[in-house]
Amino acid sequence: MATLLVYATLPAQIIAGDSSAPLGAEAWFVAVLPPPGTYFVNYLAYYQSDKLKDENGHTALDIDFNVNVVAEVPRLFYISDIKILGGNLAGHIVVPIVYQEMKLKPPVGGFTEDHFGLGDMVFSPFVIGWHSKLFHWVVGLDFIAPTGQYDKEDYAPIGANHWTFEPWGAISLIHPSGISASIKLGYDIHTENTDAIWHYGETEEKVDYLTGQQFHFDYNAGIEVVTGLRLGVCGYFLKGLQNDKIDGEEVEGSREMVFAIGPSALYNINPTTLITVKAQFEMEAENRPQGSYIWIKTLYGF
Repeated sequence: MATLLVYATLPAQIIAGDSSAPLGAEAWFVAVLPPPGTYFVNYLAYYQSDKLKDENGHTALDIDFNVNVVAEVPRLFYISDIKILGGNLAGHIVVPIVYQEMKLKPPVGGFTEDHFGLGDMVFSPFVIGWHSKLFHWVVGLDFIAPTGQYDKEDYAPIGANHWTFEPWGAISLIHPSGISASIKLGYDIHTENTDAIWHYGETEEKVDYLTGQQFHFDYNAGIEVVTGLRLGVCGYFLKGLQNDKIDGEEVEGSREMVFAIGPSALYNINPTTLITVKAQFEMEAENRPQGSYIWIKTLYGF
């Protein structure tokens, strides 16, 4: 049953897992809002997995599974001069473009699909950041919209076909010695997908599907080894806090979990241009794929 449960609840947007939030996207200086102005960030991500984990963290050995995802994710954000409780008000919008190919062949049924298109957009008009000598803080409320490519007949569409509301907060430490550390914490509150198909073996049924609420964080720590170049470690953690629901009924054992860790490097090309390269390797996954990410993130200031 556990293997079939994972089969039935495969994430709609695998690059984010069953959480609509993009796990692992943030790292260095995540809580450091730059000076007022307009900034462009580009994320280029590649995710690969050939392991599908059940509710006990065991690999589903009777399933031939493989997923590859490439995502081009531009983000535009604006920091204003407006002060709220002493912090600068900011806003942002994220527009993911995703190519996803997935194969899943259990003993009964299965599919092979590939899709290319717009993913679920993320936006927020409410981000506030504060600064001190060593620490920086930021809080926000993100809205993840069901803009992604979605067809209920697809087993693995790009979009999740539901809204997600994500309050989040982050803190960064930057020490004069060159040591730095950051963490960003988020909480996902999902709405219902009222146009879902439950795939159980060769049986299909239209259902209302609600993903349970989830807690997650991205983290990073490192040190400046030479002027402008920092090396460190990064990763993320996700834990489902509620079971999913189908037509209002709880699906026991459907909570996801995953932890990832890997190396990260940041280079200041100039004062307004930063590039980050990192790899993240997943472990301890439950009810989801377990694989690895490669990210290239570039920030430009105007």
